Amino acid sequence: MKLNRIFLSVAMAGTMAGMTTSCSDMLDKGNEYVIYTEGHELTTPADTVTSLLGILNQLQAIAVRTNLLGEVRADMVNVNQNATVDLKNLANFDCNVMGEDDANKYNVPRDYYGVINNCNYYLAIADSTAGNTNRNEKYFKNEIAQVHSIRAWVYLQTVLAYGRIPLVLDPVLTKLDSEKQYPMVELVQVCDEFINDLKPYYGREYPDPQTIGGSIDPKLAFFPTQVVMGDLYLYKAVATQDPEMAKEAAKCYYDYIMWDKSGKEVLTMSTARVRWTEDALYREKYNSYSTSLPSNYYGSNWGKKNEGITAIAMDSASTSGFYNELRNLYNYTYKTEVQEAAISPSQLLFDLSESQQWFGYDTNKKVVEVTRDKLDDDMLEDHMAGDLRLSDSYSKRKITLNSTEYNQQTIYKHSGQHVGIYRQTQLYLRLAEALNYAGYPRFAKTFLTIGPNNTVIRNEVLPYYPTSADSAFINYFNFNDNTFKSYAESYSVKEDSLLVPVAYQPVYSSDESQMNMMGIHSRGSGLAFLNPNYFVALTPDSTEYPVALAQQVGHRPATEDYDFPTEPKEPKVVLGGKVPSTWKDYPYQTLDEEAYRAYINYKGTDKAFATVYKRYANDTIPKYTKYLEDVAAYEKDHAQWVVETDSVQGVMDADEEAWQGRHAIFWDAYSTWRIAAYKAPSLLQKEQAMVDELILNEQALEMTFEGNRFFDLMRRALWYNDNSRLASPIAKRNPSLEGKLMNRQNWYMKWKGQIGY
Repeated sequence: MKLNRIFLSVAMAGTMAGMTTSCSDMLDKGNEYVIYTEGHELTTPADTVTSLLGILNQLQAIAVRTNLLGEVRADMVNVNQNATVDLKNLANFDCNVMGEDDANKYNVPRDYYGVINNCNYYLAIADSTAGNTNRNEKYFKNEIAQVHSIRAWVYLQTVLAYGRIPLVLDPVLTKLDSEKQYPMVELVQVCDEFINDLKPYYGREYPDPQTIGGSIDPKLAFFPTQVVMGDLYLYKAVATQDPEMAKEAAKCYYDYIMWDKSGKEVLTMSTARVRWTEDALYREKYNSYSTSLPSNYYGSNWGKKNEGITAIAMDSASTSGFYNELRNLYNYTYKTEVQEAAISPSQLLFDLSESQQWFGYDTNKKVVEVTRDKLDDDMLEDHMAGDLRLSDSYSKRKITLNSTEYNQQTIYKHSGQHVGIYRQTQLYLRLAEALNYAGYPRFAKTFLTIGPNNTVIRNEVLPYYPTSADSAFINYFNFNDNTFKSYAESYSVKEDSLLVPVAYQPVYSSDESQMNMMGIHSRGSGLAFLNPNYFVALTPDSTEYPVALAQQVGHRPATEDYDFPTEPKEPKVVLGGKVPSTWKDYPYQTLDEEAYRAYINYKGTDKAFATVYKRYANDTIPKYTKYLEDVAAYEKDHAQWVVETDSVQGVMDADEEAWQGRHAIFWDAYSTWRIAAYKAPSLLQKEQAMVDELILNEQALEMTFEGNRFFDLMRRALWYNDNSRLASPIAKRNPSLEGKLMNRQNWYMKWKGQIGY
């Protein structure tokens, strides 16, 4: 029997308390993407190319809805009046299929299971031993790893969309297969299943990318096992509120950042940003900004410029195959008729963007804040206040065609052919999120402020997590300084008399040309490390602080605190810095002293010689005699000064020793308190909540329109076990949804009463 088309359409055979379901009604004909037939084994390199391409092609069916499920159901966009009923119902959580017809185009679970079933079939019949035995080469090792990774990713998307789904791990090829009972699983079970499934394939190289073809960079077509497993661990962490799972997620994301088996560069956070120039800050002339952010994050280039990791390749025209519908939904189009965008930013996004503070250095390295009052009305209309990323990625103008006014909206992120799934800044934000859940909010915050390297970690992270277990975990993340070069690598800290930090000042790198990364918040809000709200996190507040011992320590002994005697001054020499003690040393003499004396005794009449000698006798000899007397007095006074100084120094040394003793007692108590204080649940929770809010805001500022927001909110609601974390933000765009979304089962789609809750 030839199976020209296989996909899975889920149908419930019985209730069984919802624990199992059958998969009947699963055979249909005409799917050109299924390339296998019954009994066909994948044994040659040609098989791997064709089979893997078939699976990649099937991903096109779920690409657009992956974005829409994550975006239009959240709070940062609105669905406009001209949108289809399907899209409006999706945004209002009212797209469930209760009858026999698939009434909503975005609620088609068999599209997910079509990919899953192809993966299952591939893994069931691929000959993992096939290869060139002479070279110990296995044809399928990288392809098999990719199919496992793709299947895990699709299963995660399916359970996030429906909440409760059938777990099918073997290919469904016959009606008998479809009528088997399959277990119904939820998020944690899906995560457990595919974490274990991916472990043997973790970190494998990509398949040969040259065979994929098309306009997409071949490496973008694949799903890194490290990133997919990181997501699985992250969702398990939030669903179970387990910091240990968050640690594993963080390690997975880090492993991909450092992974180079498929020839990518190490993923630094880059210095790409949109900013006011130093000259604009100096002159306070804010006419336009400078940007180095890519307009299309998932373009054909691979690497730092467009920072893509994974994208689903789509067809180039709407008339052929799967076209990227997002290009029309987010943008104004005009071909034969005008079509306004169906999805627009919400007021919540405008407000969030405008509320950000923008700090930078002018040409004199003076810190300048660009506030709203410095911008004119046109600039405010273009959303240039606060964070500049929205203005850079979105524009809207009124135009008139045939006497009719239209909104000409452009969202540049959706100007490309393909649908993005992962990119590097998104990955860094998830790494920060995982680190925060793991219990390291200060570490997480560095990703927003100054970027991580080993110097940053040594200065701003390790001192605040003092246990050996903390150090062992933190040291897993080796961001080598030679590769990761930050604009600012530390903060200078002022402390009060009780060693509590009271002020922070960033230590800025003067060699800006060597820097290759900065904190993510700096991508749109200036230099984040200048923003007081982004300095290192909270100072411990604990009643257990050893205040009394700190006060007993007192002021450290200092020289100025003691009455040291004044050191006597040594006598000055005379006669131009030289003390003549004999006639021979006297200036201007021309005869030696004995000769002159002999001459005087001869009673000669040379008055010139007599005058010189008289000056010597009357001037020099008394002065020299006085000098010798002064030296004797100085030596006596100096000896006394030494005695008195030694006595005072002895008192100071004794006081220093006593201070050192008190300080040692205090320091032991302080160190014990500090370890406990920084690990205290109250402080940790306070820091985590503060940093989590910053990360959540950053995810919106950086990634709105990319299909992540609903799931970002979902993770918070799961982590805090608080449904209002999802319901309340979404209710701000549609108040009628708040009560509905307080019931967690309403977060998910349902299909024919047989999938979902």
